Amino acid sequence: MSMITASTTHYLWSLQDVLGQGATASVFKARNKKSGELVAVKVFNIQSYHRPQDVQMREFEMLRKLNHSNIVRLFAVEELPSKEKVLVMEYCSGGNLLSLLEDPENAFGLHETEFLTVLQCIVQGMNHLRENGVVHRDIKPGNIMRQVGDDGKSVYKLTDFGAARELEDDEKFMSIYGTEEYLHPDMYERAVLRKPHQKSYGVSVDLWSIGVTLYHSATGSLPFTPFEGPRKNKLIMYKITTEKPMGAIGGIQRVEGGPIEWSYHLPHSCQLSQGLKALVVPVLAGIMEADQERCWGFDQFFTATADILQRQPVHLFSLQQAVAHCIYIHHYNTVSMFFEEVASQTGVGIQQQRLMYLGHDLPLEGNMKVVNLPSTSQTQPLILLSPPAGANAGLPFREPETSPVPPRFDLVADYSFSKATVGVVHQYKRIVQMLHTHRELLLQGFYTYM
Repeated sequence: MSMITASTTHYLWSLQDVLGQGATASVFKARNKKSGELVAVKVFNIQSYHRPQDVQMREFEMLRKLNHSNIVRLFAVEELPSKEKVLVMEYCSGGNLLSLLEDPENAFGLHETEFLTVLQCIVQGMNHLRENGVVHRDIKPGNIMRQVGDDGKSVYKLTDFGAARELEDDEKFMSIYGTEEYLHPDMYERAVLRKPHQKSYGVSVDLWSIGVTLYHSATGSLPFTPFEGPRKNKLIMYKITTEKPMGAIGGIQRVEGGPIEWSYHLPHSCQLSQGLKALVVPVLAGIMEADQERCWGFDQFFTATADILQRQPVHLFSLQQAVAHCIYIHHYNTVSMFFEEVASQTGVGIQQQRLMYLGHDLPLEGNMKVVNLPSTSQTQPLILLSPPAGANAGLPFREPETSPVPPRFDLVADYSFSKATVGVVHQYKRIVQMLHTHRELLLQGFYTYM
C-alpha cells in the first residue's frame, strides 16, 4: 500500500476518495483494475480485529445471504497485502440519505415524492431482512445509500450490516449497537447513559430507528430535541423518549430546564401534503413507542405502509379557499369515497362540490371507480368549486422560523447559522413558487367559472 493509493488483487483506490468513516472501517470509492467499473470498498482497521471472530465475520455472512434491490450488493471479499479484509460493494452515486437531508434545500424535509420513495425503499429493504430473519440494529440516514438513475430518480439501499444479526420476531438479544439519536430508549439507557439493566431487546428496536429516520426525512430535523441538542443533554433526551405520551411523535425542550412541548402532528413547515401527513402520523406514533410491548410489530408496520404506498394521489385545488390538496385514495375505491375524502380535507360538503378539469365541468357518478379519474398534478389539478363559497381558509403558508444571529464570532456557530439561513431562503423560495402556481390556478379557475 502506498501513501496515496491502495489496492487488492482486482481493485484500486485513492486514499483521498473517502466515502465514509466509522469506528472499525473506512469506505472508499474504487475501480475495477480491468473494467474500470466503480465500486465502494470497505476497509477494516486494526480496531475491528479486536472484536470476537464471529462478530468480524457477521457482516460478510449477512451480505452474502441478502439479495435485494434496496440493499447494497456485495460483489467480493478481498484482502490487502497486509491481510486486512476488504468488502467490495455496489457504489451508490447519490451519497447517503443523511447528506441529502443536510443539504440546505432540504432543511425542512424532503419533497413529497422523494419522501414516498424513501418510505417505499426502506419498507421493501426491511421486508427482505425480516423474510430472512435479520435485524439491522443501526438504521439511520447515514446507513441508507442513494443511487440516482439516468432518469434522475432515486433508489435507496440499506447498508452497513456490521451490527446486523439473525433474529426472529419472538427472539431477544442483549448486546448494544446503534447511533444514539436513532437508538431505542432501552438501548440508549444502557449504551449512552451507562445504566446497567437486564432488559433484552427485540426486532422493535429497528422500528424505532425507522420512525426517527422517517420523521427526519419528512421534516429535516430530529423528533426528540432537548435544549442544546441530544448530544449535550443526554438525560433530558432519555426523559423525552421514555415519557412521550401515546400518540405523540415529537418532543422539544426550548429553554434550559423548561417543559417538554409534545407534538402529535408533523410540523406545518414540512413539505408533505395534509393528505399524506394524515396517513404517516399514525405509523410514526405506532413505531416510535418506547414500550416494546405497545410498539407495533413488523406485520402491522408493513400492512400500514403498504396501504399508504398503494394509494393513488389526486391533486385538487379549492378555488374559493385558494388552497391545494392531495387526496390519497385507492384506485379501486368509488368516487363516492373520493367525495367523502374531499369533504374531510376541505370542509366542503359532498352536495356542494363541483369539480372542473382543464376548464370543463367534470361530471362524476358516485359508483364510478377512482381509477377512472383524469390524471392530475400540482400544476394541473382538479378544480373544486363550492357554491355558496365556504369560509376562506387563508394562506396555507407560515413564515419559517429563523435562527438568532450568534452574539460573538464563532466559526462553528457562524457556519450553523449560515446553513440554517440558506435553508430558510429555500423555504421562502418554495412558498413564492407555490403562491405563483396558486395565482395561475385562481386565474384559470375564475376565467372558466365566469
